[in-house]
Amino acid sequence: MMNFCTLFDSYYIHKGIALYLSLEKVTENFHLYVMAFDKKCYDRLQNYGFKHMTVELVDNFETPELLDVKATRTKAEYCWTCGPSVIYYFINRYNLCSLTYLDADLYFMNSPQVLFDEIDKNSVALSEHFLDEESPEGGKYCVQFVYFKNDVDGIAALKWWRDSCIDWCYSRYEDGKYGDQKYLDYIPERFSNVYIIKNRGCGVAPWNMKKYKYFSNGELEYNNIRYPIIFFHMHGTSICMKNNVLSLKTITYDIDNLQKEHFFLPYLELLRSIYKQFFNITIKQIKIKDRPISQQLYSKLKSKFRKNGLARWFYYDVLKVRYNGYESKK
Repeated sequence: MMNFCTLFDSYYIHKGIALYLSLEKVTENFHLYVMAFDKKCYDRLQNYGFKHMTVELVDNFETPELLDVKATRTKAEYCWTCGPSVIYYFINRYNLCSLTYLDADLYFMNSPQVLFDEIDKNSVALSEHFLDEESPEGGKYCVQFVYFKNDVDGIAALKWWRDSCIDWCYSRYEDGKYGDQKYLDYIPERFSNVYIIKNRGCGVAPWNMKKYKYFSNGELEYNNIRYPIIFFHMHGTSICMKNNVLSLKTITYDIDNLQKEHFFLPYLELLRSIYKQFFNITIKQIKIKDRPISQQLYSKLKSKFRKNGLARWFYYDVLKVRYNGYESKK
Protein backbone atom coordinates (compact mmCIF):
# COMPACT_ATOMS: atom_id res chain seq x y z
CA MET A 1 0.00 0.00 0.00
CA MET A 2 1.32 3.43 -0.97
CA ASN A 3 0.51 5.91 1.80
CA PHE A 4 0.40 9.62 0.97
CA CYS A 5 -0.53 12.77 2.85
CA THR A 6 -1.23 16.37 1.91
CA LEU A 7 -2.88 19.51 3.24
CA PHE A 8 -5.18 22.13 1.80
CA ASP A 9 -8.18 24.31 2.65
CA SER A 10 -11.45 25.24 0.93
CA TYR A 11 -9.66 27.73 -1.35
CA TYR A 12 -7.55 24.87 -2.70
CA ILE A 13 -10.11 22.07 -2.53
CA HIS A 14 -10.56 21.84 -6.32
CA LYS A 15 -6.85 21.07 -6.73
CA GLY A 16 -6.86 18.69 -3.76
CA ILE A 17 -9.72 16.70 -5.30
CA ALA A 18 -7.88 16.69 -8.65
CA LEU A 19 -4.83 15.23 -6.90
CA TYR A 20 -6.94 12.45 -5.38
CA LEU A 21 -8.84 11.61 -8.59
CA SER A 22 -5.67 11.59 -10.69
CA LEU A 23 -4.14 9.10 -8.24
CA GLU A 24 -7.28 6.99 -8.28
CA LYS A 25 -7.15 6.86 -12.08
CA VAL A 26 -3.64 5.34 -12.16
CA THR A 27 -3.75 3.01 -9.12
CA GLU A 28 -6.05 1.46 -6.53
CA ASN A 29 -3.16 0.60 -4.24
CA PHE A 30 -2.96 3.85 -2.28
CA HIS A 31 -4.40 5.83 0.60
CA LEU A 32 -4.34 9.61 0.92
CA TYR A 33 -4.40 11.25 4.35
CA VAL A 34 -5.61 14.86 4.15
CA MET A 35 -5.26 17.58 6.75
CA ALA A 36 -8.17 19.95 6.05
CA PHE A 37 -7.17 23.49 6.98
CA ASP A 38 -10.70 24.76 7.57
CA LYS A 39 -14.06 23.31 8.61
CA LYS A 40 -15.72 23.86 5.22
CA CYS A 41 -13.03 21.82 3.50
CA TYR A 42 -13.28 19.09 6.14
CA ASP A 43 -17.08 18.84 5.91
CA ARG A 44 -17.07 18.69 2.13
CA LEU A 45 -14.44 15.97 1.91
CA GLN A 46 -16.21 13.93 4.58
CA ASN A 47 -19.47 14.19 2.63
CA TYR A 48 -17.83 13.09 -0.61
CA GLY A 49 -16.75 9.82 1.00
CA PHE A 50 -13.67 9.09 -1.10
CA LYS A 51 -12.81 5.46 -0.37
CA HIS A 52 -9.03 5.93 -0.47
CA MET A 53 -9.02 9.06 1.70
CA THR A 54 -8.88 9.81 5.43
CA VAL A 55 -9.59 13.43 6.43
CA GLU A 56 -8.66 15.19 9.67
CA LEU A 57 -9.40 18.75 10.76
CA VAL A 58 -6.49 21.07 11.49
CA ASP A 59 -8.05 22.13 14.82
CA ASN A 60 -7.46 18.64 16.18
CA PHE A 61 -3.87 18.52 14.97
CA GLU A 62 -2.27 21.85 15.91
CA THR A 63 0.23 21.58 18.74
CA PRO A 64 1.08 24.40 21.19
CA GLU A 65 4.37 24.82 19.31
CA LEU A 66 2.55 25.41 16.03
CA LEU A 67 -0.02 27.73 17.58
CA ASP A 68 2.77 29.80 19.12
CA VAL A 69 4.18 30.68 15.67
CA LYS A 70 0.93 30.82 13.68
CA ALA A 71 0.38 34.57 14.10
CA THR A 72 3.92 35.33 12.90
CA ARG A 73 3.45 33.71 9.48
CA THR A 74 1.37 34.33 6.41
CA LYS A 75 -1.24 31.77 5.42
CA ALA A 76 1.12 30.13 2.93
CA GLU A 77 4.05 30.21 5.35
CA TYR A 78 1.97 28.53 8.04
CA CYS A 79 0.98 25.76 5.62
CA TRP A 80 4.66 25.22 4.84
CA THR A 81 5.44 25.23 8.56
CA CYS A 82 2.85 22.52 9.17
CA GLY A 83 3.91 20.18 6.36
CA PRO A 84 6.46 18.06 8.25
CA SER A 85 4.25 18.11 11.36
CA VAL A 86 1.37 16.74 9.29
CA ILE A 87 3.56 13.86 8.09
CA TYR A 88 4.68 13.15 11.66
CA TYR A 89 1.09 13.28 12.92
CA PHE A 90 -0.33 10.84 10.37
CA ILE A 91 2.56 8.38 10.43
CA ASN A 92 2.20 8.03 14.20
CA ARG A 93 -1.58 8.23 14.53
CA TYR A 94 -2.14 5.45 12.00
CA ASN A 95 1.11 3.55 12.69
CA LEU A 96 2.11 3.62 9.04
CA CYS A 97 5.16 1.78 7.74
CA SER A 98 5.98 4.80 5.56
CA LEU A 99 4.38 8.02 4.40
CA THR A 100 5.00 10.31 1.44
CA TYR A 101 4.07 13.97 1.46
CA LEU A 102 2.52 15.32 -1.76
CA ASP A 103 1.85 18.91 -2.74
CA ALA A 104 -1.87 19.33 -3.39
CA ASP A 105 -1.32 20.71 -6.89
CA LEU A 106 0.08 17.51 -8.41
CA TYR A 107 -1.53 15.80 -11.38
CA PHE A 108 -0.68 12.08 -11.61
CA MET A 109 -0.37 10.54 -15.07
CA ASN A 110 1.15 7.12 -14.22
CA SER A 111 1.32 4.94 -11.13
CA PRO A 112 3.93 6.10 -8.60
CA GLN A 113 4.73 2.47 -7.76
CA VAL A 114 7.86 2.69 -9.93
CA LEU A 115 9.18 5.38 -7.59
CA PHE A 116 8.74 3.17 -4.55
CA ASP A 117 10.44 0.31 -6.39
CA GLU A 118 13.35 2.69 -6.96
CA ILE A 119 13.39 3.90 -3.34
CA ASP A 120 13.48 0.27 -2.18
CA LYS A 121 14.58 -0.09 1.48
CA ASN A 122 15.86 3.45 2.04
CA SER A 123 14.51 5.50 4.96
CA VAL A 124 14.12 8.88 3.23
CA ALA A 125 13.66 9.79 -0.42
CA LEU A 126 13.83 13.24 -1.99
CA SER A 127 12.81 14.47 -5.44
CA GLU A 128 14.92 17.00 -7.31
CA HIS A 129 13.83 20.14 -9.11
CA PHE A 130 15.89 18.86 -12.05
CA LEU A 131 17.25 22.30 -12.86
CA ASP A 132 20.41 22.99 -14.84
CA GLU A 133 21.54 25.23 -12.01
CA GLU A 134 20.47 24.91 -8.39
CA SER A 135 18.35 27.83 -7.21
CA PRO A 136 19.84 29.47 -4.10
CA GLU A 137 16.32 30.01 -2.77
CA GLY A 138 14.43 26.90 -3.87
CA GLY A 139 17.34 24.54 -3.35
CA LYS A 140 18.14 21.26 -5.06
CA TYR A 141 15.13 19.31 -3.78
CA CYS A 142 11.41 19.96 -4.01
CA VAL A 143 8.86 19.38 -1.25
CA GLN A 144 6.42 18.07 -3.88
CA PHE A 145 7.27 14.39 -3.12
CA VAL A 146 9.09 13.54 0.14
CA TYR A 147 9.18 9.97 1.48
CA PHE A 148 9.79 8.89 5.09
CA LYS A 149 9.98 5.33 6.35
CA ASN A 150 8.80 4.71 9.90
CA ASP A 151 12.20 3.59 11.17
CA VAL A 152 15.00 5.16 13.20
CA ASP A 153 16.63 7.05 10.33
CA GLY A 154 13.38 8.15 8.71
CA ILE A 155 11.84 9.49 11.90
CA ALA A 156 15.07 11.23 12.93
CA ALA A 157 15.16 13.14 9.64
CA LEU A 158 11.44 13.93 9.83
CA LYS A 159 11.69 15.26 13.39
CA TRP A 160 14.62 17.49 12.47
CA TRP A 161 12.72 18.91 9.49
CA ARG A 162 9.58 19.40 11.60
CA ASP A 163 11.44 21.22 14.39
CA SER A 164 13.40 23.35 11.90
CA CYS A 165 10.20 24.54 10.19
CA ILE A 166 8.58 25.43 13.50
CA ASP A 167 11.67 27.42 14.41
CA TRP A 168 11.88 29.31 11.06
CA CYS A 169 9.74 29.09 7.93
CA TYR A 170 9.24 32.25 5.86
CA SER A 171 8.89 33.17 2.20
CA ARG A 172 12.34 34.68 1.97
CA TYR A 173 15.92 33.51 1.60
CA GLU A 174 17.89 33.98 4.79
CA ASP A 175 21.04 32.30 6.18
CA GLY A 176 20.76 29.34 3.82
CA LYS A 177 17.05 28.84 4.52
CA TYR A 178 13.94 29.38 2.43
CA GLY A 179 10.48 28.32 3.60
CA ASP A 180 10.21 24.61 4.34
CA GLN A 181 12.11 23.60 1.21
CA LYS A 182 15.73 24.67 1.56
CA TYR A 183 16.04 22.48 4.68
CA LEU A 184 15.82 19.43 2.40
CA ASP A 185 19.28 20.25 1.02
CA TYR A 186 20.80 19.39 4.40
CA ILE A 187 19.03 16.06 5.00
CA PRO A 188 21.43 13.92 2.89
CA GLU A 189 24.35 15.44 4.83
CA ARG A 190 22.84 14.91 8.28
CA PHE A 191 21.08 11.56 8.05
CA SER A 192 21.63 8.00 6.84
CA ASN A 193 19.74 5.94 4.25
CA VAL A 194 18.65 8.98 2.24
CA TYR A 195 17.91 8.29 -1.42
CA ILE A 196 17.68 10.80 -4.28
CA ILE A 197 15.07 9.79 -6.86
CA LYS A 198 16.55 9.51 -10.37
CA ASN A 199 13.34 9.04 -12.38
CA ARG A 200 12.84 12.22 -14.41
CA GLY A 201 9.10 11.58 -14.47
CA CYS A 202 8.97 12.41 -10.77
CA GLY A 203 8.12 16.08 -10.93
CA VAL A 204 7.75 17.41 -14.44
CA ALA A 205 6.96 21.05 -13.74
CA PRO A 206 6.85 24.50 -15.36
CA TRP A 207 10.47 25.14 -14.41
CA ASN A 208 11.83 22.02 -16.19
CA MET A 209 9.14 21.01 -18.71
CA LYS A 210 10.99 22.42 -21.73
CA LYS A 211 13.92 20.04 -21.20
CA TYR A 212 12.08 16.97 -22.37
CA LYS A 213 10.69 15.28 -25.45
CA TYR A 214 7.18 13.88 -24.89
CA PHE A 215 5.35 10.86 -26.26
CA SER A 216 1.67 10.02 -26.57
CA ASN A 217 2.07 6.94 -24.33
CA GLY A 218 2.78 9.12 -21.29
CA GLU A 219 6.57 8.97 -21.41
CA LEU A 220 9.28 11.59 -21.69
CA GLU A 221 12.84 11.39 -22.97
CA TYR A 222 15.91 12.95 -21.41
CA ASN A 223 19.48 12.23 -22.51
CA ASN A 224 18.18 9.38 -24.71
CA ILE A 225 16.51 7.67 -21.75
CA ARG A 226 12.75 7.28 -21.53
CA TYR A 227 10.82 7.64 -18.28
CA PRO A 228 7.12 7.34 -17.48
CA ILE A 229 5.68 10.73 -16.50
CA ILE A 230 4.55 10.02 -12.94
CA PHE A 231 3.13 13.44 -12.19
CA PHE A 232 3.09 17.02 -13.37
CA HIS A 233 3.45 19.72 -10.72
CA MET A 234 0.98 22.55 -11.38
CA HIS A 235 3.14 25.01 -9.50
CA GLY A 236 2.42 28.67 -10.14
CA THR A 237 -0.90 28.11 -11.89
CA SER A 238 -3.91 30.30 -11.31
CA ILE A 239 -7.38 28.82 -11.86
CA CYS A 240 -10.34 31.12 -12.42
CA MET A 241 -14.00 30.33 -13.03
CA LYS A 242 -16.08 33.21 -14.37
CA ASN A 243 -19.32 33.12 -16.37
CA ASN A 244 -19.01 29.33 -16.56
CA VAL A 245 -15.64 29.61 -18.27
CA LEU A 246 -12.77 27.82 -16.54
CA SER A 247 -9.38 29.31 -17.34
CA LEU A 248 -5.83 28.60 -16.32
CA LYS A 249 -2.76 30.76 -16.53
CA THR A 250 0.77 30.33 -15.26
CA ILE A 251 1.93 33.04 -12.91
CA THR A 252 5.70 32.86 -13.41
CA TYR A 253 6.20 30.68 -16.50
CA ASP A 254 5.32 30.80 -20.19
CA ILE A 255 3.93 27.64 -21.82
CA ASP A 256 3.77 26.48 -25.43
CA ASN A 257 1.22 24.40 -27.34
CA LEU A 258 3.00 21.11 -26.61
CA GLN A 259 2.81 21.61 -22.86
CA LYS A 260 -0.79 22.77 -23.15
CA GLU A 261 -1.71 19.57 -24.96
CA HIS A 262 0.14 17.17 -22.66
CA PHE A 263 -0.52 18.69 -19.24
CA PHE A 264 -2.66 21.79 -18.90
CA LEU A 265 -5.66 20.93 -21.05
CA PRO A 266 -6.09 17.43 -19.51
CA TYR A 267 -5.84 19.03 -16.07
CA LEU A 268 -8.52 21.58 -16.98
CA GLU A 269 -10.75 18.77 -18.25
CA LEU A 270 -10.37 17.03 -14.89
CA LEU A 271 -11.24 20.26 -13.09
CA ARG A 272 -14.25 20.70 -15.35
CA SER A 273 -15.59 17.32 -14.20
CA ILE A 274 -14.88 18.22 -10.57
CA TYR A 275 -16.83 21.47 -10.79
CA LYS A 276 -19.81 19.62 -12.25
CA GLN A 277 -19.79 16.63 -9.89
CA PHE A 278 -18.83 18.27 -6.61
CA PHE A 279 -19.80 21.95 -6.99
CA ASN A 280 -22.81 21.49 -9.26
CA ILE A 281 -21.40 23.97 -11.79
CA THR A 282 -21.41 23.25 -15.51
CA ILE A 283 -18.36 24.61 -17.29
CA LYS A 284 -19.19 25.73 -20.83
CA GLN A 285 -15.63 26.37 -21.93
CA ILE A 286 -12.05 25.77 -20.79
CA LYS A 287 -9.12 27.87 -21.94
CA ILE A 288 -5.53 28.68 -21.19
CA LYS A 289 -4.63 32.33 -20.90
CA ASP A 290 -1.29 33.71 -22.00
CA ARG A 291 0.68 35.38 -19.29
CA PRO A 292 0.28 39.16 -19.72
CA ILE A 293 3.25 41.53 -19.72
CA SER A 294 1.99 43.04 -16.46
CA GLN A 295 2.27 39.61 -14.79
CA GLN A 296 5.78 39.13 -16.14
CA LEU A 297 6.76 42.51 -14.69
CA TYR A 298 5.06 41.64 -11.40
CA SER A 299 7.05 38.39 -11.18
CA LYS A 300 10.30 40.30 -11.55
CA LEU A 301 9.28 42.83 -8.90
CA LYS A 302 8.21 40.07 -6.54
CA SER A 303 11.59 38.36 -6.86
CA LYS A 304 13.28 41.63 -5.92
CA PHE A 305 11.04 42.48 -2.98
CA ARG A 306 10.23 39.02 -1.58
CA LYS A 307 11.96 39.95 1.72
CA ASN A 308 9.55 42.82 2.24
CA GLY A 309 6.86 41.84 4.77
CA LEU A 310 4.26 44.19 3.29
CA ALA A 311 4.83 42.81 -0.22
CA ARG A 312 4.49 39.23 1.04
CA TRP A 313 1.27 40.08 2.88
CA PHE A 314 -0.17 41.69 -0.27
CA TYR A 315 0.86 38.72 -2.44
CA TYR A 316 -0.46 35.94 -0.21
CA ASP A 317 -3.26 37.49 1.84
CA VAL A 318 -4.73 40.14 -0.46
CA LEU A 319 -4.20 38.67 -3.93
CA LYS A 320 -4.44 35.12 -2.54
CA VAL A 321 -2.21 33.91 -5.35
CA ARG A 322 -1.81 30.49 -3.75
CA TYR A 323 -5.45 30.28 -2.76
CA ASN A 324 -7.42 31.05 -5.88
CA GLY A 325 -9.93 28.24 -6.28
CA TYR A 326 -13.69 27.96 -6.53
CA GLU A 327 -14.32 28.87 -2.88
CA SER A 328 -12.41 32.14 -3.14
CA LYS A 329 -14.81 33.32 -5.84
CA LYS A 330 -17.91 32.93 -3.69
